[in-house]
Amino acid sequence: MSILSVYLRVLALLGREKRLAIILALANLALATAQFAEPVLFGRVIDKLSSAQAAPQSLAFADLIPLLAAWVGFALFSIPVAVIVALQAERLAHRRRLGIMSEFFEHVLHLPLSFHSAAHSGRLLKIMLEGANGMASLWLSFFRENCASLATLFILLPLSLFLNWRLAAVLIALVAIFGVLTYFVLRRTESLQQKVERHNSSLAEHVSDALGNVSVVQSFNRIETEASALRQITDAVLAAQMPVLSWWAIAAVATRASATLTLLSIFLLGTILNLKGLASVGEIVTFMNLATMLIARLEQIVGFVNSLFLQGPKLQDFFDVLDTAPQVADNPFAVDPGRLKGAVAFDHVSFSYDGRRMAVRDVSFEVAPGETVALVGSTGSGKSTTLGLLHRVFDPSEGKITIDGIDIRDLTLKALRRNIGVVFQEPMLFARSIEENLRVGRPEASEAEIKAALELAQASEFVGRQSDGLKTIVGERGRSLSGGERQRVSIARALLKNPPIMIFDEATAALDAATERQLQEALEKAMEGRTTFVIAHRLATIRGADRIFVFDQGAIVEEGSFDELVAQNGRFAALARAQFMAPDTDRPSAAADA
Repeated sequence: MSILSVYLRVLALLGREKRLAIILALANLALATAQFAEPVLFGRVIDKLSSAQAAPQSLAFADLIPLLAAWVGFALFSIPVAVIVALQAERLAHRRRLGIMSEFFEHVLHLPLSFHSAAHSGRLLKIMLEGANGMASLWLSFFRENCASLATLFILLPLSLFLNWRLAAVLIALVAIFGVLTYFVLRRTESLQQKVERHNSSLAEHVSDALGNVSVVQSFNRIETEASALRQITDAVLAAQMPVLSWWAIAAVATRASATLTLLSIFLLGTILNLKGLASVGEIVTFMNLATMLIARLEQIVGFVNSLFLQGPKLQDFFDVLDTAPQVADNPFAVDPGRLKGAVAFDHVSFSYDGRRMAVRDVSFEVAPGETVALVGSTGSGKSTTLGLLHRVFDPSEGKITIDGIDIRDLTLKALRRNIGVVFQEPMLFARSIEENLRVGRPEASEAEIKAALELAQASEFVGRQSDGLKTIVGERGRSLSGGERQRVSIARALLKNPPIMIFDEATAALDAATERQLQEALEKAMEGRTTFVIAHRLATIRGADRIFVFDQGAIVEEGSFDELVAQNGRFAALARAQFMAPDTDRPSAAADA
């Protein structure tokens, strides 16, 4: 996107403020007209006085009153209008800054996990903050200064040709020189500024990465190393930024020089024209004042173009994210059926992340309401991807998934995910209170329901030991809690949601053996009446599953109960023997008895 197209898009994002924006634009046009009229009227007064002095005629003060009244009127009009414009522009810019930040944040939350796995969270935060602040700055400068400046340059300046086209030609020449100079500097620095922004993004990613893993940084004595790496990035930022700043400093000096030369040119040309009878003293004074006003406008535009240029790459990054379309979205006819029963069916489902290698291959199965199904297999065999398809982290490339006979793509995302509870292998807690973390899926839950969910997840005891109980802040990613405590809060969060379908993705992996045994019994009670999917590497945790699907390279290669699969002496039996260390490989039931 060009600088101009970026700017036009920023203005187009005014959204609900468009009506106020139009009013402010008209007010700016009125201000520019008033400011243009002041030197014209002042010149007319000078001509009246000088002509009266040159000719033997008397000039009464009353003769000047119409011109003086108009001059004073325009001046007094400009003051309150300028104040109102500045105040309303400030309010508009800040309202839209917060509004566009919220829109960006909501949009990013809708983007697929594949996007988030490739985009650093620190970089996204930088893009959101800098993009929104940059747009607010542009909105503010446009309505405070640049709108009036553009009106002066493109509407009022051409009208000065009717006052004295010879003197007006000098002003137009100044604008033309300024335009060429600005274009030259832009061409010289455009690629350099993009390089600066790449370094700034690297800086944000590095800082976020180091702070997010500060325990590793400290325990591995990497403080100096990380600080040194940051210094190298800041040095690179400065090395890339300095040439840009130098070019714009030259542009500012050149603007000042051209302004001085313009004033001298108008004065000298005006004097010559006056001697030839082609310009009056009042016209010379008018154009000197117009030149001063125009120079101030041009300096504002230089600052604005410089600001826009520096903001351009940041805004481009902002729009790139905003233009990223979510891979999963509600279709126009999606419905909300309320609470589902939980009959799940996969019908020849396949999925690929990159379009080349299948992560899930032709998976078909049916699960009855209330049935517990386990998915096992080596890392990367497609288990998590299969269940990710169930709650539409992504959509299948082929086939379809139904719940209660309804294609999940015909359900609203809100309805689908309300009916599914997920306990992830990584607990992923917010840096908020325990209670707020529990209420994520069900904000309206009662205290009794929260207590029951904690009891079921074996979390009541450790929550009771916290200094502030449920109000205890758990820190970023739940760092103030142990791994097992974080997982139990995560499990309680899913249970509090009370969905008809539950997914446990290695839910007990972070727990010690004793807690795992306690929790397993509680989870079995929680699974009653729900359709439950369990991903597990430790096979002892899925002995009670109704059915087990064994995955390999994205496909189901074995299916049956625990004992049936051990008896088949296939891949599952091999996994069981490896875990239970059964010495007799000829007796598959030995693993089952372990």
